Amino acid sequence: MLTLNRYIDLFEKYSITILFAVATLILFTNVVLRYFFDTGLIWALELVQYLFAWVVLVGAAHGVKVGIHLGIDILLIKMSKSLRKKTLIVAILCCISFVAIVDYNAFIYTFKIYQWGDITEDLQIPQWIPYLAIPVGLSLMLYHFLTLGWEIITDQRDTIHTNEADAAMEEID
Repeated sequence: MLTLNRYIDLFEKYSITILFAVATLILFTNVVLRYFFDTGLIWALELVQYLFAWVVLVGAAHGVKVGIHLGIDILLIKMSKSLRKKTLIVAILCCISFVAIVDYNAFIYTFKIYQWGDITEDLQIPQWIPYLAIPVGLSLMLYHFLTLGWEIITDQRDTIHTNEADAAMEEID
């Protein structure tokens, strides 16, 4: 049986992969149409912008999960295990607070766009659909930060990000 984490992981990986591939295909098609047939898809740039917004926001959330965001741990590695854990909890709480505030405001803004009934210029779809990428991506990021915080509190992890040197050493062993 698939757990919530597995569903989220599948959603993130497949949406990032598929949306990026679709955006690339649309851009390639539009370039071929412009250079060889002197025509193009009027809506291509707008759609690609929206697809990339989804890719970036879902990708940023997935980056939190897998620990690929930039982390500077020069001080953390010098700390005692207890102080490191407290410092990581404070850092996670800061991340959770920031993402929660921005996510809340993104939901409010997206709902206002829904109420206004705006439509996109070229695609002629409701404007709230592409804007939904912001609260969805931030909600996924918030979920991953909460999960990461729980793993740190319960001593399942002792870092927020992955360390390339440690990963390389593990591959050697």
